[in-house]
Amino acid sequence: MFTTQFKRRAWMTAGLLLLVAGTVPFAAGLVTITYLLSSTTGTSAGLVTALALAVGLLLPWVSYQRLALFGNGYLRRSLAQKWEQAGHSSPATTFVGFSPGSDLRLWEGETDQDVGFLELAAGALIYRGDSFSWSLRRENISSIDLRAEPGSPQRIVINWHIPGQPGRAFTLSSREANTLSGAQQATRALHGTLGQWYDAASSAGAIPTLGSPPTNLAGSTPVEKLPAGACLSILSVALITVLMAWYMAQQFIGRGFYYHAVLWAGLIVVAAMIFISYFLSYLQAAEARASQPNTT
Repeated sequence: MFTTQFKRRAWMTAGLLLLVAGTVPFAAGLVTITYLLSSTTGTSAGLVTALALAVGLLLPWVSYQRLALFGNGYLRRSLAQKWEQAGHSSPATTFVGFSPGSDLRLWEGETDQDVGFLELAAGALIYRGDSFSWSLRRENISSIDLRAEPGSPQRIVINWHIPGQPGRAFTLSSREANTLSGAQQATRALHGTLGQWYDAASSAGAIPTLGSPPTNLAGSTPVEKLPAGACLSILSVALITVLMAWYMAQQFIGRGFYYHAVLWAGLIVVAAMIFISYFLSYLQAAEARASQPNTT
């Protein structure tokens, strides 16, 4: 379910909706002052322009809060049905995102490599996901930390080990929400629950043999790493944006239509910012796919 095709459809749909959210307020403002008001330079036109600016800048941010987890509800329902049919449903499970490694990485534009249900069993963590499943005894867990760097998604870092081998780690994020802020809050709550479970120090009884958490990082890139050509692409789009905004503004300023100039410039800048953001995500995903070893 959490496939490349699903991620691409969600990515493209969310990007289109975000672009609409960012441009419609400016377009509506232009239509209003051009065709619905008696004066294009009066007080009413100024108020419409101010309102369009405020909504046009705020609405994309509000929309992104929901679009960042686009399709999350479908994933949860479909995966729950899959495991219920297999006889593994449990009321004590949490829908989470999983990624190997301790660093924040991107997997085809997602910060989760896989999604699944986490069960806090007696003395063990049990994960049943879309692509793989695993179980981890409490005595093999070294620490449970919360990564809360400013400006980055919060994730729970679980350090674990196998006797005689180097330490390993993976990260979790709660997906028991449909908004980004809700997911952050749910992740903090899950960290607290995991801490209480860990401190209880119960011994593991019989647990399913599902293997250890995967550690392969192939197909991912660090979030902070810019893909090849990113700087040149950003500079090129920024230059084109400035030239377009300046050209359109000059056309209207020369005729005394100042509010038109502001709205056109705002529309172009917001559309360009959304385009740059999604274009960088596309480049990162393409670079990660290209770096994967060819197994054919």
